[in-house]
Amino acid sequence: MIAQRIQEYIHSGDLYKAKELMSELEDNSYLVKEVEIYTMKAAIAVAENKLHEAEELLLKGLLIDSEYIDVLFNLGYVYKLRNNLIQSNYFFEKAIDVTRDNALINAIEQFIEDNRYLNSLTEKPLVSIIVLAYNKLDYTKLCIESILKYTLDISYELILVNNGSTDGTREYFDSLPSVKPLHLMKNVGVTNGFNEGMRVAEGKYTACVCNDFIFTPRWLENLLICIESDERIGYVSPGASMISNLQQINGEYNNLEEMLQFAERYNHSDPRKWEERVRLLPCVLMVRTELLKQIDYYDPRFYYGEFADDDISFRIRRAGYKLIYCKDTFTYHFGSVTVRDDQVNNNSLNVSRDIFIDKYNLDSWTDAVMNIGLLKEISVKLSCTNASILGVNTRCGSNPLQLKNMLREKGILDTCITNYCLDHKYLQDIITVSDDYIQGDIENIDIELKNQKFDYIIFEYDSNNLNNHPLIIAQLSSKLNHGGQLALILKHPQFDKNNISKDIERIQISGMTYYYCNVAATNNSSGVELEIILRRDV
Repeated sequence: MIAQRIQEYIHSGDLYKAKELMSELEDNSYLVKEVEIYTMKAAIAVAENKLHEAEELLLKGLLIDSEYIDVLFNLGYVYKLRNNLIQSNYFFEKAIDVTRDNALINAIEQFIEDNRYLNSLTEKPLVSIIVLAYNKLDYTKLCIESILKYTLDISYELILVNNGSTDGTREYFDSLPSVKPLHLMKNVGVTNGFNEGMRVAEGKYTACVCNDFIFTPRWLENLLICIESDERIGYVSPGASMISNLQQINGEYNNLEEMLQFAERYNHSDPRKWEERVRLLPCVLMVRTELLKQIDYYDPRFYYGEFADDDISFRIRRAGYKLIYCKDTFTYHFGSVTVRDDQVNNNSLNVSRDIFIDKYNLDSWTDAVMNIGLLKEISVKLSCTNASILGVNTRCGSNPLQLKNMLREKGILDTCITNYCLDHKYLQDIITVSDDYIQGDIENIDIELKNQKFDYIIFEYDSNNLNNHPLIIAQLSSKLNHGGQLALILKHPQFDKNNISKDIERIQISGMTYYYCNVAATNNSSGVELEIILRRDV
């Protein structure tokens, strides 16, 4: 009864009496839920135009009951009054999720549409930069300060997603001018956190970053030059000081100041350093915004973040777009600050890997990797202006694609890749990185390729099966142009590892001579085998 009278006084504008009764209600708090007290005190604060105070009261109520409809609706309304339309719609949508009152749903939906209309009146940015942060405020500040300092002459909006932090991140985000803070009620995981930011992005491009990066001169300018060079490019990312997937860029520096000086020298756009990839790790996940909507953002099954990058890479590539690693751009990465705790406490890496394997019937760690030890031994004819590559049984096609990248960096820009696919499960991915492809059996390679010739052939095959196909290496060699090279990996038990040293220059297999590149000993149940990486110059 007292609560109803307080609401009536608020609506009539008699705040003095509303406050008097509020004091009486607090003295008899057993009469109502604690969360309702915060809601009514917030309503008084709104009537007094004390919007920040109202926000704080409602957030306290949210900690008590995260699905209390009045708290969610009123937070949406407070943020609307503060012109934080992204945060407003976030809480309005949460309110719709927890109510079945159709009249209220209709009213909230009208508020959401009004917010979207108001948003539409402002000029759209070229890029929406989304920073995701869960605690680690010191890192977050370095990240955001670097974005503000080194993102110049580019129209962008900065969407700051606070993933349920408890360390002052909220207050820091709210203190920054001209940003769009989005405060999530709790930590919803890396992928869900980024998805919340992606859904409100208005730029032509969306660039997602974690709070453990420092950004550098021309970082975004270089990425834009790349992605706008070809409408078929869907996703680009720079290199970093600490990252896997052969995206690490090493520099000589001893502190952050020297690191930025290195980046200033290094970060100059160079298309020869753009590498098309089968999978790409996101120092920055910079993707066309409409494409993100088309593929429905990150897959929330990858809750912890690991392998979400592999997954979104596969989906973007399978949608018909290229992934480009911009090796001409360096950023600084502290290293797994965002996901380290989950890796230790929740075995997140293996859990996520299993989800990927179950989804694709592929293992990204084995089916989409590059063998740089093999590729680096291939010699490049610098006098050439074009080249042809044949990949045989190269799984998702990473090795032929990386050879093309290596040729590009040497100035050979016109390269054609043909892939001969032996296993149907790789076909969908092989198509995305091939100029031409054939699905067939190993017995029919000579027939299927007919009179075709290639400058480079990469052959990946289980050498235990080679005895069943003794002519295959000779057949592939016959497909080489003059001076062409055949790169292959063989596990061949006929050799004694004690008789093969790193000084060997050539080796005989099935009566043919191959020039030695590298050798490593492995063990199995039948004894020692040698994994031999060979190159044949014809």
